[in-house]
Amino acid sequence: MSHPPDHQAFLADLIERWELELGDQLSDDDSNTWAAAATRAGAEPVVLRVGDPSGWFAEEVRSLLQWDGNGAVLLIDHDPRGAVLLERAVPGTSLLHEPDEDHAMLLAAGLLERLWIPGPEDIDTVTDEVERWVDTLPERNQGAGGPIDDDLVKEACGLLRDLAPTQRESVLLHGDLHLGNVLAAQREPWLAIDPKPLVGEREFDVTALIRDKQEELVADVDAGLERVQHRFDLLSERLACDRERLKSWSVAIMVDYALWCFETDDREWGINQVATARMLQALRP
Repeated sequence: MSHPPDHQAFLADLIERWELELGDQLSDDDSNTWAAAATRAGAEPVVLRVGDPSGWFAEEVRSLLQWDGNGAVLLIDHDPRGAVLLERAVPGTSLLHEPDEDHAMLLAAGLLERLWIPGPEDIDTVTDEVERWVDTLPERNQGAGGPIDDDLVKEACGLLRDLAPTQRESVLLHGDLHLGNVLAAQREPWLAIDPKPLVGEREFDVTALIRDKQEELVADVDAGLERVQHRFDLLSERLACDRERLKSWSVAIMVDYALWCFETDDREWGINQVATARMLQALRP
């Protein structure tokens, strides 16, 4: 098992301090974050993750502390240099493997409801986040060579300008709750992992489920559009979402994500995201 580059001494310190025996590596070698299964004090199954302390690290720590294991994995300990020690979900299979997609979506929706607690003041708001997108989307698209049609970028900016200041609530959002981030566990049947937390309205959070499994959606556009519409109908009813706002957030977020894919030289994935954004544009609100 490879160790995180430039973190050998840090890792050794964590292993000794947290009484860890490392197991299988869980992250890809090309990932910016290194993670491994481990056993703590000879018995407790945990996950050790080491990465950049900037980015989402501080927000993840704060959100996991707020949830305190209610619907999400427990944060056992952390080091401000960029390490977290987490409860390991066992067996750890994700909802991606649930053959009944409606059932999987409703299970994930139930977790979201539990995670939507009053938003703490020390986590960025959706408004702060999307204002940065509005200010930079057109320039970023040009800088990437214009891979996204101007009409779609313009629509996304307009939607974000309308949505951000008119949110109806301020709850703690997971930020990236797709089916792959919901794992089977023993303490609870299912637990959420890997939040990218913000504080805002619930419709922002539901979009990740609606656009899930993009490879399957774009493989057959007609079937994909029908599938996206069904998810939209199912989740908006289950979670009492404003359908217009849910559609608008879904389109706008997808455009930002597609552009990020192009910026990171993942052109094929970016094309998939643009195709998915077009499907979301066609939703019947």
